Amino acid sequence: MEPQNSRKRTVRDLQVNLAKYLIQLKEGQRLESIREITASTQMSIGAVSTALNGLQDIGAVTIQRRGHLGSIVEELSVAKLWGVIEQGPLVIALSLPMHNRFEGLATGLKLSFEKAGIEAFLIFIRGSRTRLKALTANRCHAVLMSGLAAEKLCGKEYEMLFSLPPKSWVADYNVFQRMDVDPGKPLRVAVDPDSFDHRYLTDLEFKGQNIDIHHVSFVHISRLLKNGEIDAAVWTSDQNESYLGEGITSRPLSQHVMEQVGDKSVSAAFVGRKGSEAVRAILQTCINPDDVMRIQSEIVAGRMVPEY
Repeated sequence: MEPQNSRKRTVRDLQVNLAKYLIQLKEGQRLESIREITASTQMSIGAVSTALNGLQDIGAVTIQRRGHLGSIVEELSVAKLWGVIEQGPLVIALSLPMHNRFEGLATGLKLSFEKAGIEAFLIFIRGSRTRLKALTANRCHAVLMSGLAAEKLCGKEYEMLFSLPPKSWVADYNVFQRMDVDPGKPLRVAVDPDSFDHRYLTDLEFKGQNIDIHHVSFVHISRLLKNGEIDAAVWTSDQNESYLGEGITSRPLSQHVMEQVGDKSVSAAFVGRKGSEAVRAILQTCINPDDVMRIQSEIVAGRMVPEY
């Protein structure tokens, strides 16, 4: 006979696998047959039935059996299914809340998860590549970045799970430049090496020009620009007040750059590890893009206090 503690682990694993399967379904959708489930899990019919009954007992799912017509998902609780799968909170890594648009995005997500009954922790990490390292190290279940960064950085290990509309990430990007630059010298351009978007957009904007790249954290760019230690930088218009000053102008990115990046650079995207179908299901179920954008707009306009 199998040791009791080993048997418990096997039943637990089966419930987790079933929860991962169920969380991807919608109410009213037909389940696979018990025989199909047993074949895929390599467990007995009795074990599968016991595990399904256990999920029903805790209110994770209500299954309506219709005889030869099969079984239907009558009710589904993504929060309780997630609890079975993870036994802990959903953790999302975002960029530092350096302007009110990011604060609005964080607030919209927090309220969306709360409404769905999902315990979610938002953590804030500077730089999309650094956030991906946190994902690889299992410090979070998904990371948020621009659609542009997601498109360029996702490969064999990561995939885009869910995306939000344009201007959910930033309003747009501008080129901030001092007016007293010496045309006979290389243009001193600041780049934050930890920001994929910043490096990529800067490379496109200043390609072929006589420039001298200065690698600095974004938190120093405004000060360096204002005191004349750098001449120019690409940054979001959401921080116009911080970057504009006496002798500094701003303009949109060049048309050829916008044609290459489109709305991807200003849209927020969730990235997860390959095979994160449970996380994808949670995001798709819990997040209403219109609600998030509405909350974000209220915070950007100053009509709502950030809450994250």
